[in-house]
Amino acid sequence: MPNLPKTKKDLGLFGVYAIATGVTLSSGFFLLPSFATQMAGPAVILAYLLAGLLLIPPMLSKIELGTAMPRSGGAYYFLDRSFGPMVGTVGGLGIWLALMLKTSFALVGMGAYVQLFLPAEVGESVYTMIALGFVVLFTTINIFGAKNTTRFQIVFVVILLALLGWFLIAGGFSLRTSNFEGFFDSGSSGILSATGLVFISYIGVTKVISVAGEIKNPERNLPLGLFLAVGTAISVYTVGLWIMIGVSGTEAISFANGVTNLTPVSTVATDITGSNVGKYVMAVAAIIAFMSVANAGILSSSRYPLAMSRDQLLPQVMSNIDRKGTPILGILVSAALISLAILFLDPLKIAKLASAFQLLVFSLLCLSVIVMRE
Repeated sequence: MPNLPKTKKDLGLFGVYAIATGVTLSSGFFLLPSFATQMAGPAVILAYLLAGLLLIPPMLSKIELGTAMPRSGGAYYFLDRSFGPMVGTVGGLGIWLALMLKTSFALVGMGAYVQLFLPAEVGESVYTMIALGFVVLFTTINIFGAKNTTRFQIVFVVILLALLGWFLIAGGFSLRTSNFEGFFDSGSSGILSATGLVFISYIGVTKVISVAGEIKNPERNLPLGLFLAVGTAISVYTVGLWIMIGVSGTEAISFANGVTNLTPVSTVATDITGSNVGKYVMAVAAIIAFMSVANAGILSSSRYPLAMSRDQLLPQVMSNIDRKGTPILGILVSAALISLAILFLDPLKIAKLASAFQLLVFSLLCLSVIVMRE
C-alpha cells in the first residue's frame, strides 16, 4: 500500500477529556432518568453506578489497544488486525452506523428542551430544521480540523460542567429523605432492567479512541483522559440522580401531565429555585450537552470510513485528507447520513438497536486484547 498522508496529532489531554466527557453527559442525564425511574424507582441510583462499573472492563481493553495501536478508526482497526477483514468490516460499518444514529438521536432529543423556549404551537418540522441546522454547523467546524473541533468541544464541556456543578450544589440544600422511602421496592429485576437501559449513557466515553491517531502522546493522554472522563460521568450520574430523586421524587421525574417527562432535569431545577429560572438554566445545559454529542459524534464517525478506505474496504477516495489532516469526504458522508436519519428514521428505536450492537463489539474488543497479547 502506498504511503498515505497522516492525520495531525492535535489533541492533548484536556481535548481527550472534553471529547469523552461531552459525548457521555447528554441523554443519559437529561432524558433517560424519566424512563429508568419507572423501572427501578429510587434504586435507579444503583443502576447508574452498576452500569458505570460494567463499562470498566471494555474501557480498559480499548485503552490497551488504543495505546498499542494509535490509529484512526478505533474499534474497526483493532478488530481488523485481531480477527481479520471480515470481522473488521462488519464491526467498522456497524459502529460507524451506531455513531451516526446516536448523533441523530441527540439532535432530535434536544427538541424537548428547545421546546421550553418556543411557543407551544410550534410544529415538529421546526425542531427538525433546527437539528439539521446544527448538523451543518458542526460539519463546517469539523472540516476546519480536529484542533478547532476540540476547541469548541472544550468550551461546551466547561460550560456544561459549570451548570451541572450549580445543579448538584444547589440541589444538595433541597433534599427530602422521604423521597427515598421504598428504595428497593422494585427488586433486583427492576434494578437490572434499568442498568441495561442506562448502560448506553456511558458507551460514548470511549469514542475518542476512534481519533487515537490524532492524540499527542497517546500512551499518557488517552488512558488518563478516559479515566478522568469516566470518573466524571459516574460521579455526575450517581450524585445527579440522588439530587433529582431527593428534591422532586420519582413520580415527578418520571411523569409530567400524565405522560413521560422528557425534561426531568428542568423539572427538578424548577423545584430547586422555586421559579422558571432553574428550568431555563438547565434547559440551556441540556442543549449544550446535546450539541457537544453532535460535535464529537461527527468527529468520531468520520474516522471510520477513513480507516476502512485505507485498507481498501471502501473506495480509495475516502482516504483523502487535506493539508490540515482532515478527512473532509468522510465528514461530509457521515453528516449526510446523520441528516437522512433525522429526516426519515426513528432515531430512538434504532439507537437502541445500535447500542445492542455496540455491546457485542465491546465483547469482541475484550477478546481482541487476548488475541493481540498472544
